[in-house]
Amino acid sequence: MSTDADTPKILEPVPGVWVRQEIDNIAWIDLGDDLLVVDCLEQAELEDEVLQAIASTTGDKPVRTVVNTHTHYDHTALNDAFVRRFNAQIVNASTRELPADGLFLGSSKREVTVHPMGGCHTDEDCIVHLPADSVLFVGDIFGWGLIPWDRPLTQAKADHITEVYEQLIALNAATVVAGHGPLCSTAELQRWLRYFTELMETVRTARGDGASRHEIREGAIPPPADMADWWRFLAWKHEDSVKKVSQAVVRGGL
Repeated sequence: MSTDADTPKILEPVPGVWVRQEIDNIAWIDLGDDLLVVDCLEQAELEDEVLQAIASTTGDKPVRTVVNTHTHYDHTALNDAFVRRFNAQIVNASTRELPADGLFLGSSKREVTVHPMGGCHTDEDCIVHLPADSVLFVGDIFGWGLIPWDRPLTQAKADHITEVYEQLIALNAATVVAGHGPLCSTAELQRWLRYFTELMETVRTARGDGASRHEIREGAIPPPADMADWWRFLAWKHEDSVKKVSQAVVRGGL
């Protein structure tokens, strides 16, 4: 697992699949005659740099399709560039009906399927799965320790996040590409789900023992040692997760 996520680098986790990995990630997939792009960064001014990287790795193949795992601004900045340059089709939960059993966007060379997974980070979340390559793009459903839902947690929401993670884990991908930061594997999805479950239990116990929300948030729950090298986890992500869970427990949502 790489933790040097702030410096742009071009990775090829399997032949024909490239990721420009940085704080925001963009990927392109060789379908034979053309390409499929996953997510489109935050900075439109990176257009020339990204297109040069795509051309240098694929030999000037055109981009046929762009998939946004959701439509937040940090995943869509280059959408217009791909439409303008290649007349690419933009696929996300706002532009297409995504069937529950998945939308096939691959080719005879490579199977690529988009599956709706709404409700973890946004209501329009989707994932991109390459089963033969054992590669899975999860957008911001996985955030290196972050609880993906950025609104108040409820038990129903926590149960839904758990259910989605169990579905992702069942795909058993060797390479998992999050929307931001380093590449990882199914092992990190499993570890985060255990962290989330244990964090909720620990906060409930602390609250039941009389701890205030302030006491819970001020160091009563240390970050797990085996997650200390996760990208930005110690800097702020563990603290943010404790805050979300403690607020929900105190308010009776969890």
